[in-house]
Amino acid sequence: MQDEHRDRFDSNILMQFRKAAQIAIKTPSQLPFFTKALLNQIRAVGLRKKLAKQGVQVPPLLIISITNRCNLNCRGCYSKVLHNDTREEFSAARFREILAEAVELGISTILLAGGEPLVRRDILDVASEFPQIIFPIFTNAMLMDADYIDFFKQHPHMIPVVSLEGREVQTDERRGDGVYANFLKICSGLKEKKLFWGISFTLTSESNKLLLSQEYLGEYLGMGCRLFFFVEYVPIDPSSKHLVLTPLQKARVQPTVDMLMDKLPGLFIAFPGDEEQYGGCLAAGRGFMHINPSGMVEPCPFAPFSDVDIRFSSLREALDSKLMARIRAKHHLLKETEGGCALWANREEVFGVVEDK
Repeated sequence: MQDEHRDRFDSNILMQFRKAAQIAIKTPSQLPFFTKALLNQIRAVGLRKKLAKQGVQVPPLLIISITNRCNLNCRGCYSKVLHNDTREEFSAARFREILAEAVELGISTILLAGGEPLVRRDILDVASEFPQIIFPIFTNAMLMDADYIDFFKQHPHMIPVVSLEGREVQTDERRGDGVYANFLKICSGLKEKKLFWGISFTLTSESNKLLLSQEYLGEYLGMGCRLFFFVEYVPIDPSSKHLVLTPLQKARVQPTVDMLMDKLPGLFIAFPGDEEQYGGCLAAGRGFMHINPSGMVEPCPFAPFSDVDIRFSSLREALDSKLMARIRAKHHLLKETEGGCALWANREEVFGVVEDK
């Protein structure tokens, strides 16, 4: 990544943490944590810049899918389609080693996904040992109980992010009966404990207007939510292409998210967001990369191509893999996309990279 793009990405990340600290002023118990978290992020930026001068490009973010197992069977689940791997999931001990190396490299935020990450308490226990790293944990919340809420209270760097599709009808239609009712049930516990927590919405051509509206999001702010992810729908199943954001809808996402950041007391993040400002696709280590449950290092959760097994290599070696380097070199070809993920939309090109590795 060119210096100007890297600096802009780092600046936007720090902006989010500065606003988090501002929001925390209204919840004094959260302020010391977010002040320290901001300082950790600033130190990590400095470390990544130092390594960049040595020719090592370290992404600020990792996405780690820690399990294939899930207690739900959501319609159109990309994880079940793309990561239906029968190999053994990586161990908690190896996960601890990965996190230790991430700290040394300056990787400061690691998104934990699945499957359903709450089924692997052993992995979450390991993550609790690394307060230098922020861990948003993407969960359907069906396994969230009083014990888990207390666990997150004790470890504020681990932030539960509940996945929803919209209101009860939309959420239960995709995820199953009772999912939204369960969400409402745990909200009171999250608010009572004064946790900093979030929601992840899937933006589709049908839902984006509601999900990005100030009035709708204000309802969740009233429930105590302060972090919102908007993930653009990726049409893994060709029959669902009608759910992909239209070019006009897609063009409106980032400006709307920027407006929400200015007007509402929350953090709002679009994924993949406006990658044009960073010179193209951020996958393959330019901004983030993905590790699947069996340890294969992939450029993106929606692009299951790999030439590195993290069980037998280091993170630094994974960043330098031939596949990652080739995809980074082609990032300028991955600017225009349909369906949220440039690599998935251009997978024929990516397959060519894999075959020619």
